Amino acid sequence: MFNRRNVLSTAAYGSVFAWLFGSRQANAATEVSGEASTGIAKQGPAKKVVELMPNADLAGRMDFHAGFLGWSINDFERTSSARLDSLLREKGVNPDADVDLIPLLDDIRSDPVMAMRMRTWLSNQHLMLGGLEASLGLEADRYFDEMEAAEARHPERIELNPDMKMPTYAKHEIHLQKGGYVGNPLAGYVNYHYGNILYEALFGSNIQDQRIAQMANAVPLPEDGEVGRALDMGCGTGRLAYGLKNRFPNAEVTGIDIAGPMVRFSHKRAVDLEIDCTFAQRNAESTGYPDNHFDVIASNILHHEIDAAATDNVIAEAFRILRPGGVFYPIDHATGKQAPQTTAKTKFWAFNDRAINNEVWRDAFESRDFAELVRKAGFVVDESLRPAVWGTGSIKAVKPA
Repeated sequence: MFNRRNVLSTAAYGSVFAWLFGSRQANAATEVSGEASTGIAKQGPAKKVVELMPNADLAGRMDFHAGFLGWSINDFERTSSARLDSLLREKGVNPDADVDLIPLLDDIRSDPVMAMRMRTWLSNQHLMLGGLEASLGLEADRYFDEMEAAEARHPERIELNPDMKMPTYAKHEIHLQKGGYVGNPLAGYVNYHYGNILYEALFGSNIQDQRIAQMANAVPLPEDGEVGRALDMGCGTGRLAYGLKNRFPNAEVTGIDIAGPMVRFSHKRAVDLEIDCTFAQRNAESTGYPDNHFDVIASNILHHEIDAAATDNVIAEAFRILRPGGVFYPIDHATGKQAPQTTAKTKFWAFNDRAINNEVWRDAFESRDFAELVRKAGFVVDESLRPAVWGTGSIKAVKPA
């Protein structure tokens, strides 16, 4: 079991933008103030559950960060993209050509507009995550109580392996999240709120897991239509597992993640949502499940956040534990035939993501044809599917009968 007090020590968070208080999330917190002590808001007959920020002050600040991030990656990105076009043309480079970007990087990054684009994103990310981690840490006992209460209520639905040996990639501070997914016992709470902020900025609200529900609904059925067991590999905060359970209510649905804090949060929220899923701390490279065990295996943005060797191992493991005729449906960045055209511009923004968002394995993932890797593992692959949601690549891989 985790040490309740083993929370990263962070200083109290302050922001010059705290006056931006009339936020959507702050209003949500006040509207359900009678339930705020539990961290949960239940809305309507469907018992939709919203994890609340620990206080309205943080909710207001996070709402600002969501709005600022949305401006940075939408309105300001259009301005900076136009500037990038101009810089490349000044160098005699066609912005839509696939060229070596390395000799151009210093000039691009030193341009005032481009430097401001990168700095505003990075500073906002640091402030946002710092504020979340510090504020959640101040309420640590409350959150540990929530997770422990869920574990006491349904111990049969959670498996923790605190002595598990962590591969190097698991310890990486992906997205600048301190401690990564494994180093902060409250990482599930941090990642849940950060994920909602990101979805708000990029796609519109995901407070009720709408985008992930679309992914679950896009999972193809085996040809025989039988789904008795479904697995979410690398489940993170559990959203895809919840979607799979809603999609296949009579199936046994399991979410696995190498990070204990993510498993604990996923289980706790499933109990709050009254969703009968099982969550286990297991390594997707070697799950320990029997051969031919699952009818459906799905994942969401797992593979570009692990190294290439791990991706190969996860694909092989998915093949082993999937039953003949079962479907493997990994959702991630588009590669191979599904990838957008590679240009100087797309290369720069991908480099930017790696450099300032700590996405260190993105390039290695996108440089390989993921569908071909899955095919070489023995699957029959269909690449003609529409993306599960906008901005992703989706393939249907069937284990031959």
